[in-house]
Amino acid sequence: MALSTISPRDQFLEQLMQIRTDLVASSVKDETGLYWRSPYYESETHYSFKTTVDIFNGNSGIALFFIGLFESGGKKEDLDIAEEIMNKVLSSDEVLKPRAFGFYTGLAGVVYACIKLYELNQKKQYLLKAHELILENKQTIIEHLVKADLLSGYSGVLFVTTLLYHHGRDKNVLVIIQQLIQRLIHEARISESGLKWDYNQSKSGFDSLAGFSHGASGIAYVLLQVGHYFKSEGLIYLAEQALEYEMQYYHQESENWLDLRLGSYRLGLPDAHRWDLNLFLPEMKKVNSWAHGAAGIGLARLYAYQLTGKKIYLDQCHRVMNKCLKELKLMDRTDFTLCSGYMGMFPFLSAFQKVTKSDFTKLFLSVASKAEKTARLKHSYNTYISANQFDYGLLSGKSGIGYMLLKLIDQEIECVAFPHLPSNSGLVADQICPDRRILQNQIFLAHYPQSIHLLDQIEVGSFRELKAENINEFEVRLLEKINSLSLPGASELLEVFDFENQVTGWWKLHKGHLCYVKKNEFIRSSAKELSIAPETDLLRMKLRLNDHIAFYRLSLKLKEILKIEMKHQAVLLIAEESGISQVYIGQLSTLVLDYLEMNPSDIAGMIKLVLQDYNEKEKTGQELLRDKIMLQIRSLLVSGIIGLKTE
Repeated sequence: MALSTISPRDQFLEQLMQIRTDLVASSVKDETGLYWRSPYYESETHYSFKTTVDIFNGNSGIALFFIGLFESGGKKEDLDIAEEIMNKVLSSDEVLKPRAFGFYTGLAGVVYACIKLYELNQKKQYLLKAHELILENKQTIIEHLVKADLLSGYSGVLFVTTLLYHHGRDKNVLVIIQQLIQRLIHEARISESGLKWDYNQSKSGFDSLAGFSHGASGIAYVLLQVGHYFKSEGLIYLAEQALEYEMQYYHQESENWLDLRLGSYRLGLPDAHRWDLNLFLPEMKKVNSWAHGAAGIGLARLYAYQLTGKKIYLDQCHRVMNKCLKELKLMDRTDFTLCSGYMGMFPFLSAFQKVTKSDFTKLFLSVASKAEKTARLKHSYNTYISANQFDYGLLSGKSGIGYMLLKLIDQEIECVAFPHLPSNSGLVADQICPDRRILQNQIFLAHYPQSIHLLDQIEVGSFRELKAENINEFEVRLLEKINSLSLPGASELLEVFDFENQVTGWWKLHKGHLCYVKKNEFIRSSAKELSIAPETDLLRMKLRLNDHIAFYRLSLKLKEILKIEMKHQAVLLIAEESGISQVYIGQLSTLVLDYLEMNPSDIAGMIKLVLQDYNEKEKTGQELLRDKIMLQIRSLLVSGIIGLKTE
């Protein structure tokens, strides 16, 4: 029969069955069950093999492939294989003594596979094991997972524990859900727009990452799913704030969201310490996959649109669709894997085509055909990784190709690349999360505590009347309210607001741990050289306040209101790895930084300005003052507060 007369569905099915045959032929069986060994790199050029249990490239992911086959086709042989795989997984040391706990990379993925198997075979042993694994490891899951992301962090675990809670309504599981949500609330940080997570040392990025696997979209997706399940407007609010944050990194020219990861090459660029996005941009705008870029980000936007009906998310989905269609028509790469390749665009496009009433079948067929040809010629679905020819994993290898083909054949089966929680009834939102307004007010109070306190003293109940969707809108409303007051204390309130607004603005600009590690490396290196420079050389230099520091003069009134010691003349807002710290400084440091802002030609010129001003008030002691100023300048250099000004 000529190829052209075979329906697309049959072509997908033929390719799928070949992958299934290859997987079975490559499996290993022992007394505990069925398994595959996964390649891993011991060095940049050498790889070896080990048996792993995760979804990403381990046996739980392959089990999900066979679970999907049974869900679609109903063949008991596929269910038997899935059970054999999970029996092997559940007997492994990785499960008995777990060290990784993420959804796609650890124990939560094993739990997810157990639940999916239980849903089909109704064997209680798998559901009981899922409960046991979560409850035995609850402390680690709640307290010690460093990342918040979907792939390997605690938001992914939140999704899985919510699914587990659906089966049995175990109150102990609900407690875990509540505590994970409290972490998400506690660790949310303001930005120039929206809220963000994962700004600590766990991520090597320009800022908190965008994207589905490791970034804002994945966290937002979980919040939307769990928020919908528990009917929690508070969680849905947090999700939308995460999506708003991510839009800061949408790159109009490339029609893509930036991949903000920074590796050793980018961090080694000569001006990396400046943390200028344009310096890193050329590579950041290229990536479009399920893990990073438009294809995965579209999944969160699509669900946000389905849940809220907001046109803004539909418009963003159209941008994702256009980007993916362009790339699939070009298809100039030889990576077809679910995580990083072209197959990772299928979950979004196959779901969104229903919304747009489009039909991308021919395009899907061309991708599948090219994937098959590449595998036939190169023995790999990702030729950029030499070990991929031996990778049977779901996100990284062969079973993932089959999994996506299966999803094209049967749109109704559950897909772990775009997982959904079942519908729920009978639970109220306040069981797991504060409502939307309470969450908003918590954020506002965290950044404007004194302003809000003084406002309510002047006009009782005013804070409750200030309705705002986000911190930026709240600032506008609060300032408008302050300016409308004519009562005693309004001027003091305005002064406090100005100070808290400066601090809050500095928090919004904070780019996370790595940014200030890199800046401080450069500053320490420069400070060491400058601190030992001869005075004659130093006098010719032009200095500036380093760009991770803001200088704020303290008025007498502000010190009285905030109960700041009178000896302090100014405060430095210092952006550090962990956040923003406030350091109060005395008269001499303030004097130096004041004159530094006058932009003198060099240090000698700055000292001259100080002495001229001093000479008008005091005729003696100029030499002593000059020496004190030089000592203070060296101290400020050593501490990294000031540095060399470059033109």
